[in-house]
Formats: sequence, structure tokens, C-alpha cells
Amino acid sequence: MRNNRQQLFWGSLALFCLAIGGWRCSKAGSTQTSTAVTYVAVINAAPYGPAADIYLNGTLVSASGGVSPGTYSQEYATFAPGNYAVSFDKTGTDSVLYALPSSAYDTAAFYTLILYNASPGGTGVIDAAQITDNFSSTSTTTANYRFFNLSPDVPSCDLYFNGTLVQTQRAPADNVSNLLYDQFQTLAPNSYTIMAKVSGGDSVLATTSTGVNLSTGNVFTIFLSGTNTAAGGNHLALNIMQAIF
Repeated sequence: MRNNRQQLFWGSLALFCLAIGGWRCSKAGSTQTSTAVTYVAVINAAPYGPAADIYLNGTLVSASGGVSPGTYSQEYATFAPGNYAVSFDKTGTDSVLYALPSSAYDTAAFYTLILYNASPGGTGVIDAAQITDNFSSTSTTTANYRFFNLSPDVPSCDLYFNGTLVQTQRAPADNVSNLLYDQFQTLAPNSYTIMAKVSGGDSVLATTSTGVNLSTGNVFTIFLSGTNTAAGGNHLALNIMQAIF
């Protein structure tokens, strides 16, 4: 049995905004609480999965309707540090999609929880991972980014900024096993057209429709998500998630 729900507040500014122990989301530039907190963001990049309810230590913390495929946090949520087991359940049921074992969420540390499909073609296999977001290598004088391939239907892709190849042969969820891909890289602040192509070729998988402002001192997670099938609404797309807290 699950505990009584403790709602998250979802809105245009925060898709995942925990309200545990009285903590709430804070906005960039606002005064931060002096009480110890930890920070969490969420990406549901499982296009062949259902909407997911999120439980922490058995307590439902996601809003009615759950977290839909293709949605991600607009800013980090803050909540009390501690050990948390995370369960992603099919919304409105006790059917567990994936469970992450209890682990520490440390004071002033940042984490991203990712739900993703482990295999192509809608076989229904769903995985999840907890990623540690380490900002120690980021720069206040450049832009900072990392890239994830989270589409189960794209076995390998290359990433381009303004037509320049910057990353090659990125496999689905390779950042889960290769933690180097979770680290942020620096690049010159600029407005970029970002494009993902099939590795080693010119076939475009997804591109941003307008220039994306990767600005000085800011930190971005760029990820490819969705499917390459014509059916459904989760087509391949490049997503830009800025680190805001």
C-alpha cells in the first residue's frame, strides 16, 4: 500500500516541484533558504511508456495525471536531504514501471531522474536512472552544456552546433553507463541552431527551429527524445533544459 499523497506543484515554471517537509521550488535570482536542501529535476523520455506517478519512500509526490512522456523539469525542486527510494508507477495504478533503490540525496547536491525506454520499437521495456549533476567544472565566463541521446529508436547520432560537429556516435542512454557523458562541457556563448544527425551521415533526425541562446554562465542539458515513427505525438525532438534553481 502507498502512503497518502503529498502533492507536487506543477506549472509553467516547474514541472517537478517537490513539497516535502515544507520545501518549495525557488527561482533563479531569488533568496535561497539557509536550511539544508537537495535539488532534483526529472526527465520522462520514455515515449513508449505511460504517464508515471513518482513515489519517494512510498509517498506519492506527483500531481494527478502523473508525469507524461516527453515532459521535463523547468527548474530544480528542493526538498530535505536524506535517503530516498524512488518508484515510477503507471499513473493511477500499483504497477511499477521501474524502481530505483534507496540512495542518498545529499545537502546542496543536484540530481536528475531519467525515465527512458531501454529498447526500440515500443517493446515496453522501461528503465530509470539517477544522474548526479556536477557543476564544479562549469564556467561563469562561457556557456556550459551536456548532451544525452534518450531516443530508443536512434541507435547512434551525431550532434552539431551551427553546422559544426561537436559530438559523435552517441548511443541511447549511454550517459547512464559512461558517467563522463554526464559532465558539462564549455563552449562559446552564442545563438546556436542545434541539429542531431544519423551518425556518419547527413540524414537529419531533429533540429531546433530557431537559434537557441546558450548564454554566458548558464548550464544546459540538451537531449534527443521521442520516436522515429509517424504514429503518436512523441516525434523526435531536441530539448533544451536549463539548470535553474
